[in-house]
Amino acid sequence: MSFMNNIFRGHLAKKSLMIVAFGSALGVTAINAQASDSLQALYQQVKNDVSTEAAHNSEREQRFMAAAGEQKAMLAEVEAAVAAQEAMRDEMKVSFDDNEAVLEKVSTQLDRRTGNLGELFGVFRQMAGDTQQMLYSSIITSEFPERTAEIEVLSQTKEVPTIAEMQKLWALMLQEISESGQVSRFNTEVTKPSGESYNAEVTRVGTFNAITADKYLNYDADGGQLVELSRQPASNITNSAAELSASSGNKETSFAVDPSRGVLLGLLVQSPSLIERVQQGKGVGYAILALGVIGLLIVLERMTKLSIISKRMNKQLKNMNQASDDNPLGRMMLAYYENKHLNDLDVISKKLQEVIFKDLAEIRKGLATIKVLAAIAPLMGLLGTVTGMIGTFQAITLFGTGDPKLMAGGISQALITTVEGLIVAIPLLLCSNMLSSRTQQLSKVIGEQASGMVAQKAVEIASAKA
Repeated sequence: MSFMNNIFRGHLAKKSLMIVAFGSALGVTAINAQASDSLQALYQQVKNDVSTEAAHNSEREQRFMAAAGEQKAMLAEVEAAVAAQEAMRDEMKVSFDDNEAVLEKVSTQLDRRTGNLGELFGVFRQMAGDTQQMLYSSIITSEFPERTAEIEVLSQTKEVPTIAEMQKLWALMLQEISESGQVSRFNTEVTKPSGESYNAEVTRVGTFNAITADKYLNYDADGGQLVELSRQPASNITNSAAELSASSGNKETSFAVDPSRGVLLGLLVQSPSLIERVQQGKGVGYAILALGVIGLLIVLERMTKLSIISKRMNKQLKNMNQASDDNPLGRMMLAYYENKHLNDLDVISKKLQEVIFKDLAEIRKGLATIKVLAAIAPLMGLLGTVTGMIGTFQAITLFGTGDPKLMAGGISQALITTVEGLIVAIPLLLCSNMLSSRTQQLSKVIGEQASGMVAQKAVEIASAKA
């Protein structure tokens, strides 16, 4: 930059001299001494600057020449390194080609030696997969949960199985076979239908059922846990479970086993109970049952009353000399003795008939009501059938026949009410027939005794007239 400034200054000085010379040529005659001194100084300064700049450039050239030597040395070193790497590359390429040939040879030898093991590997994978599915859903896994991880590793292997792996699969299959015939007890977590868990002693019966106390359990394969059935089976089945849970040693115990491994038990607990069947009948069903209860109460009252009358009459028959007013036969005898002094048979007969009709009305009381209830019950069942079918057809109209569950409610009501009507009517009819027979028997005894007394009185009157 200083060198360029000096050159610029030199150009300015030259231009000044040219202007002065031009001015002289035009006749400018006055040049003072001060201007001449300034040009001399300017010249001297330009000269000094040129010398300084030349020295600086020379120094820079020397430094550049020294750096160029160093660059050549570095370039030589880099070229030597590149040559060494290229030589190494060539050696590695030769080694790689040799290894490729060896690998191909070894792979061919491996394929030839493992050709027979390929079929073994396929069979092993298939057996491991089948065994995994079997163990996954087996109730025995609830007692040995660690085997799920073991069989998963064996089923997911991608290499030719080792002897140890094949022996492990064999051991798991033998364990399943052996435990399927055992009844064992172990402690584990049991989940209630509400989601709560508790630790309990579980009794496992082979691969069929698991119980704790008197409750049947279901094995949830997804969660790997035992869950209580939402509904337990009938009491006779749960009692066998409780008996097995409480048994010890080699004592023989009866137990209700589900051979389908829970399928039948699940269907059994899904079947409606007696209370649920009654609830399916809805209002009509409740009315039929109420009618049946009323009829049965009347039947019980009549049977009790007739039994008492029958006992008292039998007691009276054993002692005909002393009449009692606690039974129809005794009251009839009292009426006869009160009117025995009369000699008119018609009057005596009417007096006896009055007492007999009154007692027979009491004896036959309620029989007509029982017959009416027995006739109404099936009619109410028919009413429930009609209302249930109406509900079914309404569901079909609204939702079609695609979902049978929508029609199940109406059909259930129709069938249940019909059954309830028959269940109420049949016993009431039988009881009505039985009570009618009992009433006729008592009426026959009273009538026979009354006819005998009238006949005896007729003989007495005839003898008196004779």
